[in-house]
Amino acid sequence: MSKIVHTRNGQPYKEYELKPGTLSVGRRPDCDIQLLDDITVSGEHAKIFIAASTYMDGLFDVIIEDQRSTNGTTLKGNPIKRHRWKHGDLIKIGLHEFTLIDEETRAFEETNIVLPEDDE
Repeated sequence: MSKIVHTRNGQPYKEYELKPGTLSVGRRPDCDIQLLDDITVSGEHAKIFIAASTYMDGLFDVIIEDQRSTNGTTLKGNPIKRHRWKHGDLIKIGLHEFTLIDEETRAFEETNIVLPEDDE
């Protein structure tokens, strides 16, 4: 099962099972992932795009895209605009952390798979 694990201050908060579609992240009440308790998060801070993998049957391609937020979205402390999310990547939005857990691709950690990068 593929999921996004939401933590804050290192403590588990919630898990989101991956299904094809788009998730919005932000403080607005209509966001799919609401982060109401953090003023460093924009109203619509980021979007997560989930689609069937174009390269491997049965897997997902997950892209996270910052929506011109005031305080940005980071990966390993570096700001990102758009990023192909991989197993184990930790994305920070304000005080919140999100990690992609993809049990199906965990075995790939020791295998080199070269895919085009979407980072800007």
